[in-house]
Amino acid sequence: MKILVFTGGLGNQMFAYAFYLYLKRLFPQERFYGLYGKKLSEHYGLEIDKWFKVSLPRQPWWVLPVTGLFYLYKQCVPNSKWLDLNQEICKNPRAIVFFPFKFTKKYIPDDNIWLEWKVDESGLSEKNRLLLSEIRSSDCCFVHVRRGDYLSPTFKSLFEGCCTLSYYQRALKSMKEISPFVKFVCFSDDIQWVKQNLELGNRAVFVDWNSGTDSPLDMYLMSQCRYGIMANSTFSYWGARLGRKKKRIYYPQKWWNHGTGLPDIFPNTWVKI
Repeated sequence: MKILVFTGGLGNQMFAYAFYLYLKRLFPQERFYGLYGKKLSEHYGLEIDKWFKVSLPRQPWWVLPVTGLFYLYKQCVPNSKWLDLNQEICKNPRAIVFFPFKFTKKYIPDDNIWLEWKVDESGLSEKNRLLLSEIRSSDCCFVHVRRGDYLSPTFKSLFEGCCTLSYYQRALKSMKEISPFVKFVCFSDDIQWVKQNLELGNRAVFVDWNSGTDSPLDMYLMSQCRYGIMANSTFSYWGARLGRKKKRIYYPQKWWNHGTGLPDIFPNTWVKI
C-alpha cells in the first residue's frame, strides 16, 4: 500500500502525477491511494483531472485518518522510513506515505504521451480560438511574468531578486536576434507591469481574459507556442515542456533564494539566462 498526498496548484500537481507514474512503474503490483485535502483548496482545488486525461489513485474514506496516524508517528519517530516527505527527490521508494511533489526532472517521462490535454478547442472563447490559430501559424514566443503572490510577505524572501527585469530584457533581446519578426504573447498576473517595463513591440498580445478556474487555458496557449520566456513558476514550466516541441526556451539562472538556486528540472536544450 502507498498513499500519495497531493498539494499545491496545477503545476505542482503535474509534478506529483509524474512521480505517481514513476512509483507505479517501480511497484506494478502495489495498491495506490490518493489524499486530496485542504492544501489543494489554497489554489483552485484538484485541477489536473479537469485539464488532463489522467487516472488518479482513488481516495477511500479511511485514507485521511490513516495518513494522520502516520504523520503523528513521524512526530514521535522523526527518522521513520514509513514516510517520504522530501520535496526534491525520493529518499525511500518503499515508504507508505509520500509527498509526491518531487521537484526534479528525474521522474518525468521522456515523452509527452503521459499527460494529454482535455481541452475542447471547439468550446473555447472567440479570443482564445483566434489567438490559438495565430500561435500555430506564426513565430510566437510566450512571455510569462509572475508577480502577485511572489511579492507577498510569505514568499518575498524566497523569490525576490530571482526572475529580474534584466533577465526578461536579455531573453527578449536574444529572441529578437533569433527571429526578428517574432510575436510575443504575454501572460501575467500583472499585465500593467509587463506593458510598462518590457519592450515587446506593437504586435504583442496581452492575454488577460483567462482568469480564476480558466487560468490553465493560459498554460495551454503557452504549450502551443514555438518559443518561450518562462518565469520561475511551475505553471510556465509546464507550458514550456508540454504541447508543441519548442525551438527555444529561456529560463532564469536563479529560481529561488534556496540551496543552489536552481532545481534540477530543466532539459539540456533550454537556455539559462
